[in-house]
Amino acid sequence: MKTYTCAVIGCGYWGPNLVRNFLTLDKESITKVCDHDSQRLDHMKKIYPNLDTTDDAQTIIDDPEIEAVAIATPVFTHYELAKKILNAGKHVFIEKPMASSVKECRELIKIARDNKLTLMVGHTFLYTTVVRKIKEIIN
Repeated sequence: MKTYTCAVIGCGYWGPNLVRNFLTLDKESITKVCDHDSQRLDHMKKIYPNLDTTDDAQTIIDDPEIEAVAIATPVFTHYELAKKILNAGKHVFIEKPMASSVKECRELIKIARDNKLTLMVGHTFLYTTVVRKIKEIIN
């Protein structure tokens, strides 16, 4: 399985969990984390001293070394961030909900498809045995 060079935008409630999980998979997978709150970035640096931090998401979008970005920001920012990231040719993981409207979601899906990029929405229980069993029953 290919490991991508990733970044996480949003280090509030859920972002630190994403960083931890990415680093569990591969210590080199996360290259940068972003948050507007300097206290959150300081907190992340205390936990993971080698993390590169920024308060400017555009530096992540513009970085040619970053191949995939996880978004864990307030929902009203999801669409614009994901659109910019996808248009920059990077894969995107967005914490739920994906966007504020069906129209925005459809546009993001189209951009990802047109550019042959992965667009994934986080769902805490997606891979649990209970949800898998329900899906099996429905199918």
